[in-house]
Amino acid sequence: MTSVPHRRFGKLLDAIRELVFGLEDGLVSTMGAVAGIAAGTENGQIVVLSGLVIIAVEALSMAAGSYLSNKSHRQMLEKRIEDERREIEEKPEEETEELRVMYRQRGFSEDEIAILVKRITADKELWLEEMTAKELRIGGNDLEEPKSRAVIMGFSYVVGGAVPLAPYLFLPVRPAIVVSVAATILTLFAIGFLKGRFAGIDRWKSAVEMMLIASAAALIAYLIGSVVGHFFGLTA
Repeated sequence: MTSVPHRRFGKLLDAIRELVFGLEDGLVSTMGAVAGIAAGTENGQIVVLSGLVIIAVEALSMAAGSYLSNKSHRQMLEKRIEDERREIEEKPEEETEELRVMYRQRGFSEDEIAILVKRITADKELWLEEMTAKELRIGGNDLEEPKSRAVIMGFSYVVGGAVPLAPYLFLPVRPAIVVSVAATILTLFAIGFLKGRFAGIDRWKSAVEMMLIASAAALIAYLIGSVVGHFFGLTA
């Protein structure tokens, strides 16, 4: 069976994944949106109000999406596990033979297979766990916790979105755009660097990749906002 420390570590990794995803999305989406709005209106109040609405709506949307997708995935996995449990009850001979086939494919001798099969089929919960892990490829950490993941996703999006929006609360629009973009890029660099470190990949490459994506999003949003603002006469 999977040990408790391993399960906790798996859940921690899942939480970190949701956290990083929410932070990245909150940073990049909000930065791009408020930069475009700022360029198009040059009105700090409109930028702040729009930014707050964007963060609130997107955070709720991301949390709801995370909850529904993870819940649906969990329900599908639970259905497959329940089907396997029923097959063990109703077709024990077939399931026993499946065990033997799996162990043969893994290189066990017939004597070893006989011992393993006898031990595992004597305990139906152990039998189910073995079939779930080896046949269905479902581990304990694959059964997501929809509510906790939704909370982490929504909260991290709000935190990420607050970074690019904060400068507009204290600075005029034009310098706020520069500070907002710079703060977001630096934050993304830090997240990318840390993600690379924990994932065991090139930390600098991970950090630079995030910065380039964020910069591209900000530039495109800024250009769109400028064009739209001039088109509708919102700016000089």
